[in-house]
Amino acid sequence: MRVLSRSEVDGFVHEGRKLSEQAGTSILDEFERRQPPMYQAIFGELSDGVADVNTDMADLFLDLCFDIIFVYRTAFGTTPGKPRSKKWLEEKAALLDAELKALSTEDQMSRKLRQRLSSRFAERSVASGIQLELLGHLDEQVRRYASFQPSRKEAIHVTNNLLFVVVRLMDDIYNAG
Repeated sequence: MRVLSRSEVDGFVHEGRKLSEQAGTSILDEFERRQPPMYQAIFGELSDGVADVNTDMADLFLDLCFDIIFVYRTAFGTTPGKPRSKKWLEEKAALLDAELKALSTEDQMSRKLRQRLSSRFAERSVASGIQLELLGHLDEQVRRYASFQPSRKEAIHVTNNLLFVVVRLMDDIYNAG
C-alpha cells in the first residue's frame, strides 16, 4: 500500500463530500458487511468515547471516519473481504493504546519503557506506511471545528487519538489483505 500525497487526500475527501446521502450510506453498508467488528467499533465504542467528552466532536469523529473509509476505498479499493475478528481489533487497539500512552507524558510510566514504546511506535508507523497526510488533514479538521466553540476543545486530544487508531487499523486491514 502506497502513502498518499496531501493533494490526493484532499481530492478524495472533496469527492466523498459531494456524494449523495444514498451513495454514502451504500459505502458504509458495504464496509459494515465486509468488516463488521471494525464498523461496530467505529460507530460504537470509539464514537461513544468521544461523546463522553463532547457530543459535537463525536459527530465530527463519525464524519471524519466516513472520510477515512472513503479515502481508503477510493485509493486502495473496497475493503478486503476477510473480516477481522473483534479479538484481532482488541489486540491491535491494545497495542496502539500502549504506544499512544508512551507518547503522552500525562501517564506514569518508567522512562525506559516509555522510550522503548515510543521507538516501537515510530518504527511501526514508518514501516506500515502510515498515511501521514491523511492524519494531518484529520487533525486540521478537528482543530478547526473545535475552534468554533470552546467546549469542544477538551475533546481534541481524544478525537485525534481515536482517529489515529482508526487510520492505523485501516492500514492493518488493508495491508493484511
